Amino acid sequence: MNKQKIINKVKALNFPKNSYIVFGSCPLAILGLREAKDIDLLVSKEVHENLEKSGWKKINKGLKDTPLTYDVFEAHDNWDFSHYNPTLSDLLSRAMEVDGVPFASLEDVRKWKEGYGRPCDVADIKLINGYLEQRPA
Repeated sequence: MNKQKIINKVKALNFPKNSYIVFGSCPLAILGLREAKDIDLLVSKEVHENLEKSGWKKINKGLKDTPLTYDVFEAHDNWDFSHYNPTLSDLLSRAMEVDGVPFASLEDVRKWKEGYGRPCDVADIKLINGYLEQRPA
């Protein structure tokens, strides 16, 4: 998915302000570094409960990684599945907002991907580092 598709899909959820942040590979897609396959969200406990009640399905992806899923979305109510587990409030304080949608900062995405360490994360870390090195100070 590209930038506009991600923004349109997230906006269609109509979540309350400060109740979610877009994480995972989407911040990279927003900056044009690569496309995203899904949309990872960290959501408030209230939003998570509402999604579960509305029929989003829980899947088990591993230790403490049990998001609610629907369409291209994975919604988490915590980020406790690597050594880097920021709170929603922490992430929002450093978020980059694009067209009214909050995205996790590249620095936060990099820390999370360093903690998770899958091969795709290593490739994304290289993309992030390259982008940050070229960004004007």
